[in-house]
Amino acid sequence: MENANNFDFEDWLNRWDIQAVPDFDDKLRECEFFFELLSKETDRNKFRWLLSGFLNAAYSFFESSALTAHFRYTDSDGESYEDDEGISILRRHVKVEQNKKNRNFVKTAGLTPLTRQLYEVRKKCTHHLPLSIMVTGSSLPENFHLGRMKGEGVPAMPLCRDVLQLIQSVFAEING
Repeated sequence: MENANNFDFEDWLNRWDIQAVPDFDDKLRECEFFFELLSKETDRNKFRWLLSGFLNAAYSFFESSALTAHFRYTDSDGESYEDDEGISILRRHVKVEQNKKNRNFVKTAGLTPLTRQLYEVRKKCTHHLPLSIMVTGSSLPENFHLGRMKGEGVPAMPLCRDVLQLIQSVFAEING
């Protein structure tokens, strides 16, 4: 095993590919990317796959924003500390819990009706079965509904639109 005192910081820094590091707004832009594709897609299967991508990106936005808020700032000794305002903003929409034994593990859960719905739909399509998408009219993609029981579906595009608007608002509020 190599001695920790032999760590070559300059070598490590030279190997770092700074272009590989995503921009700070990457998760927001990922949500916008999937939403733009969703808003044009009329094929049911492609819509379902894109919707799954959107839901995962939206979930990931809240998870990564919560983690970032817990380690956002660094003091003069190099110790990280929380962005209390950012965490407070997030907690208006999602539950945010940091694991006491592993501070690098931060978990979120839906809190408002919109975020609870987002988390529930995302959980079903990630951990159970693929999304069921019904066609309820000829104006696609607006007439794609989540569900399999006629008359009981949830309009997918309005849900995604509301989630995207929330994400954009939360991002703007946290990042000024």
